[in-house]
Amino acid sequence: MIGIGLEELGVEEFVQGKFFDGELYIDTKKQCYKDMQYNRLSLFAVLRQLFTKLARDRYSESKKLGGDLKGDGLQNGGTLVVEKGGKVLLNFVQTNVAEHVEPSDVLKALGISPPEQGASADQGAAGAAAAAN
Repeated sequence: MIGIGLEELGVEEFVQGKFFDGELYIDTKKQCYKDMQYNRLSLFAVLRQLFTKLARDRYSESKKLGGDLKGDGLQNGGTLVVEKGGKVLLNFVQTNVAEHVEPSDVLKALGISPPEQGASADQGAAGAAAAAN
């Protein structure tokens, strides 16, 4: 698995927090974001989206993770799952600041059954990492 970020701000904390177990790259020129057509939002669009129910719900969820609002909050991203050989299994493109791919969608794309209710989310993530390698 690889992850591509757009700036170095927060990378050290991200690694120390063990939020991702794979190779990390920084694309400060945001070329891969442009190539993948991950749009950059206007400040007006972000402000408008912050008042949606989805944004309020995600903000409440994010308090559990900690962190801050520093960095480029206008750049949308996504999740791309590709198998060996180049076949795209999942292409999630963020269109709203509050959106993210559901972990169950990533597991499904990899052919992994989601963990049963009550099982830890780490078990599903570990299975996804093993399947991706």
